[in-house]
Amino acid sequence: MTDDLGPLRQAMTDLSEHGGSADLYERALRKSRQSQRRATVATSVAAAMVFAIGGTVAFAVSQRTGTSSTPAAAPSSAGPGQPDCPSIETLGDLVELPSDWSFASTGVQCAQTWAAADVKRPAGGNVRYLFHYTSETGWRYQDQGTEWDCAELGLTQPAPFCTS
Repeated sequence: MTDDLGPLRQAMTDLSEHGGSADLYERALRKSRQSQRRATVATSVAAAMVFAIGGTVAFAVSQRTGTSSTPAAAPSSAGPGQPDCPSIETLGDLVELPSDWSFASTGVQCAQTWAAADVKRPAGGNVRYLFHYTSETGWRYQDQGTEWDCAELGLTQPAPFCTS
């Protein structure tokens, strides 16, 4: 079986003279490189925008007046080891109360490095949350109850949330 490919070769040669190069490999590579460059540029521009916006926001937040970067630290006027009494908002950030509970508007009662806040709940009854301050961690949740023994807490003076 002998194939005569002469006429086919002649036809292909004629087509290539009229249609240009039949090889699309180089053009495909060129388009691929172009797409990669576009993707790289788009990613770089998006990253630059994110950093620019983030930097602007960080700068604006750092320049706001009245913000503090230290959480519930003791100011120098409170004396060594004696923190200022925290606000209800500060204590509210430390615990997650059940959805129908809230801190009472009576405020926070403080004694030395201890603070207690009354909690309102639908069932009624007295419930207090006790918080303790250390210079390493700041204010932290300690316990929940109605009253505590001042001696067990290490308090040397009576406190409104203690039994003795």
